[in-house]
Amino acid sequence: MSIQHDGKGHVIIGEAALSLALGVKEISVHSLISELGHMAEADGSDNRLTEIAAARIWLKSFHEPEQAVRLVPYLQTLVGLSDEKN
Repeated sequence: MSIQHDGKGHVIIGEAALSLALGVKEISVHSLISELGHMAEADGSDNRLTEIAAARIWLKSFHEPEQAVRLVPYLQTLVGLSDEKN
């Protein structure tokens, strides 16, 4: 699954970001990966677990979190929301 072209990947990452925001936690590539891990532990649906795994792999493909923010505009928006809270 190509996370960039698959709307489901965006939704999964959005869910993780929303969960972090509602918990008043920092939104970053690392925190998104961690939150996706928690989501995987809480949900047993095979399809959802596959989507979560693909999103985590995609996020981990960025060697530097700053690179992800530059290359993926919606991640920049999520990080910006986190910065506004602080």
